[in-house]
Amino acid sequence: MQTATTPATHNCTLFCQQQVLAENLPFSHDQLKDIFNSIYTKRSVFTGYLKFASLADEDCYQLFLFFYKGTPYAAGRYAEGKPVIYSIQDLARQLIKSDQSSLVMTLCETDPILLKCMLLFLQKEPAIKAPTTLIDFEYIVQQIDQAGKHAMIALRRENAFNYYFFKDGKCTQVYYADLEFKRPEGMTLEEEMLLYAFQPGENILAYIYRDMNTTMSEDSKQYERDSLYTLLTVGYIKNKRKDDQSAPPADEANGNKTGSHPDQEEKLSHVILAIESGPQEGARFMVILPCTIGRKECDFILDDRLVSRRHAELKLVENAVVIEDLQSKNGTKVNGKKVISSQLTSNDLVSIGMISFRVVSA
Repeated sequence: MQTATTPATHNCTLFCQQQVLAENLPFSHDQLKDIFNSIYTKRSVFTGYLKFASLADEDCYQLFLFFYKGTPYAAGRYAEGKPVIYSIQDLARQLIKSDQSSLVMTLCETDPILLKCMLLFLQKEPAIKAPTTLIDFEYIVQQIDQAGKHAMIALRRENAFNYYFFKDGKCTQVYYADLEFKRPEGMTLEEEMLLYAFQPGENILAYIYRDMNTTMSEDSKQYERDSLYTLLTVGYIKNKRKDDQSAPPADEANGNKTGSHPDQEEKLSHVILAIESGPQEGARFMVILPCTIGRKECDFILDDRLVSRRHAELKLVENAVVIEDLQSKNGTKVNGKKVISSQLTSNDLVSIGMISFRVVSA
């Protein structure tokens, strides 16, 4: 696929890019079809995002369509300094309303952690948003370390967003959109982050995320390749419903890539929680394992007075998903029975307080 360059895109807010498969291609139906060919014919299923950037105004708004393991996952918009979560149909409507002569498209392949960082930024309000000089930034990092939880910090310098991902309180992944920053040698990732946060004479804005839940778009399972292409080029399709063709084959659902040798099984790192009852009924969330569940200070927050502060934990035991009750007051149920620890299958219904969900392999 040819890669074009468009100098006018320098006004756009910069987000992290890993493997760029196409950059700043002028929008056309033929170009979009080529991009879909790239997404859907890759040997390994595609995880990453397709970005549409408008050059028609100074703000240069950007639309994002996220894919996870070959399936459309969510969509969003960033304009006028504000992130907005979209359904996939919302994105299509915005795309059709846009001045398409000013649109350019970029396709980036990412790892799941960067994908999650971008989803957090577009979908969640940060717990703290302030210049690093106006908050006790080092103390906040210490709090994340002491809590031993997953977290994400985004640092913005001018128009570039950089992400620092924390697993179990430790910074384990960093992603830079600011390519002018020269990464030092011999520093820990936390030390490198502090160096970036306090550059002399620079105004660095910090976004602190402790709620790590990301949401799958409700209409994500409605579109396969052809219907998604039609939606993005026409704005609607006559029949939006389809059988769920995105469910992984049995071998893959059990942690093996289809056709791979059992000795080469892929370790699960993410699962999807499909909420079946409670305030968020119908929603689907991607979570990283291990994942604590509770009312406060957990990876996955449930707003229910019957849920304990730290209620339960989802984790991997020999590549099987296990739920363990953390001595909660009202207990954890699997298929209606209280459990202390239980290995889960795809059909098991987990009940915590008034909320029930199923765990689906991502």
